[in-house]
Amino acid sequence: MFPEKFEYYAPESIEEATKFLNGHEDAKVLAGGQSLIPLLKLRFTSIPQLVDIGRLKGMDSISFQGNTLRIGPMARTHSIAEDPQIRKKFPILSEAAGLIADPLVRNMGTIGGDICHGDPANDFPAVMLALNATFEVTSAKGKRTIKAQDFFTDTFTTALNPGEILTGITIEDRNSSGRYMKYKKYAGDFSILGIAVNLSMDSGKIKEAGIGLTNCGATALKATEAEKFLVGKEVTDDNIAKAGDLLLKAADFMDDDNGSVKFKEKLLKYLFTKAVKGIGGVPK
Repeated sequence: MFPEKFEYYAPESIEEATKFLNGHEDAKVLAGGQSLIPLLKLRFTSIPQLVDIGRLKGMDSISFQGNTLRIGPMARTHSIAEDPQIRKKFPILSEAAGLIADPLVRNMGTIGGDICHGDPANDFPAVMLALNATFEVTSAKGKRTIKAQDFFTDTFTTALNPGEILTGITIEDRNSSGRYMKYKKYAGDFSILGIAVNLSMDSGKIKEAGIGLTNCGATALKATEAEKFLVGKEVTDDNIAKAGDLLLKAADFMDDDNGSVKFKEKLLKYLFTKAVKGIGGVPK
């Protein structure tokens, strides 16, 4: 099946892109296209104008400035999975990237497209929540920043206003380590559910905790109650179990073809325990 007709626009700068979007509120930004193009081809959606930012220079950069990681929205998933500094500093991000779909999608898909699509089953949003990332967005009116915890508002809906483009992702290194765990039916499939856990340790106790949930509700979710509970605690089976119970307060499961609510609750707690015990430096 072929998509309905649309205008294709390939700007040469971010300024040109935002200027165009300012006058075309129904236009859609195209990054890697791994989510948007299938929707267009199947005619699940139609868009009057498509703004391709894939050729904009510098939008795919990955750089470290002191303790700060900055990622351009057009950075390919494969590049994030294989970047040696990301693997060392933010293993949770590298691990999640390596688990996304298949090699073809990872070579074409972008972190910005994954995040801005707003799909609750996408993997990067939960990791952004666990890492307390900050997003820079740009429009014809200027720039502003949005915290990850404020960015994901509903299914396929984010805090981006019409005319805004995600132009940068910033993550601070807090001497932490983490894991991303997901459960899926088939290789390359979306997660039935997943969890991102990032911990900072100090003298055997958890100094800071970040937890993001994939496909546990209408959008990516931040498990704030479980995070707060873990701070100052030792990593023991009892504390992990109590934090796991608090995760269920953040989740909003429904019975569906992927399983019952009870099954998903048990699966989430299992993946959480596995993730915590698999983090480097945390006793297993």
